[in-house]
Amino acid sequence: MKVDRRGPDECWPWLKSQMNGGYGQFRVTVGQSPKRASRVAWELTHGDAGELSVLHSCDNPPCCNPAHLFLGTVADNNADKLRKGRANYNMDALVSRVRRLTDEQISDVRRCYAGGESCRSIAKRLGVSHTTVSRLIGGKHWSDTAA
Repeated sequence: MKVDRRGPDECWPWLKSQMNGGYGQFRVTVGQSPKRASRVAWELTHGDAGELSVLHSCDNPPCCNPAHLFLGTVADNNADKLRKGRANYNMDALVSRVRRLTDEQISDVRRCYAGGESCRSIAKRLGVSHTTVSRLIGGKHWSDTAA
């Protein structure tokens, strides 16, 4: 009743309340946090998605057609967004900035952090994001994030 069920290959838009980004939402139980309509559509059709995300092959957030939904990790979702040009960031710019760091600078990042310097301070000094510094400290090199 809250979904416009069209042809089997068409999007089936959610007709009621939407959260930020246009995803359909509703509460299954009073007092419970809202659930995404697309996730409930997946679970009613295929069963519990567990920790996985429910992704849209159609890239239409209000769509609840189970034929347009598939499971994936957050990384899968980010890769899908990048592949389709919907990401809010420019991965090429991020990778090229990280690639500017030499192995010596990367060693310096780890040494300075171990010595008590904050990720934000190191990032500001090198002109990279604090996320980049955090990844380097965690043992990742630019080549680990370039794919």
